[in-house]
Amino acid sequence: MLKELKKVSEESGKDVKDFQHTANFLLANQFASAYKHGQRKHYLLVESYPVYFSHLFEALGMKLYINENERLSGVLPIEKEAFLRLKTDETLFLLVLRQLYEEKIENFEVDNGFVSTHTNAILERFVQLVKRDVPNETRFKDILTLLSRHGVIIRGKAFEEDAKNIMINITPVVRLIVTEAYLRQLESFTVSDEDAEDDELSNETDSDTLSTSE
Repeated sequence: MLKELKKVSEESGKDVKDFQHTANFLLANQFASAYKHGQRKHYLLVESYPVYFSHLFEALGMKLYINENERLSGVLPIEKEAFLRLKTDETLFLLVLRQLYEEKIENFEVDNGFVSTHTNAILERFVQLVKRDVPNETRFKDILTLLSRHGVIIRGKAFEEDAKNIMINITPVVRLIVTEAYLRQLESFTVSDEDAEDDELSNETDSDTLSTSE
């Protein structure tokens, strides 16, 4: 891989560190969007040199993902062992985000593949969908942090009139994580009041594209 790195660096006229920084960014954050501040340079480098990055991540047991229409690139784990097991509430919030995303898409409320919502709307849909109380504030922040770290959402500013209500952009990544088949599976999922907090869903077939590379 060092020979490939040197070759692609010489052919592109770019510094070796540019390729290293982009590879490290994807390993740490999983996805890069051309529309997100600070990520555009990583997306453009991957888009320009997909063969190099594909070989690099394949050697690490991952596959390269590029969507030129949505200007999104990233890495997905190949082996099931690399998947991140999600707790039930984390998984159900993914379902909520996917539903909100599709509704906005259908209503043409989309900007560069991103749709806007806010945390109050997410929590309201959570209650409506799963018929259970929302998690406490600390737990909800932890879930948002997890989903933000993996590129599913981008957190914005709080509303002036309600500091706890935060603007959220849902990214196209949610479609990679919550597939159509898994969406149908989750929609029929019911959670008991006693066991909900500690349950984990094994999403090995269709959904767990969140990698353990963090």
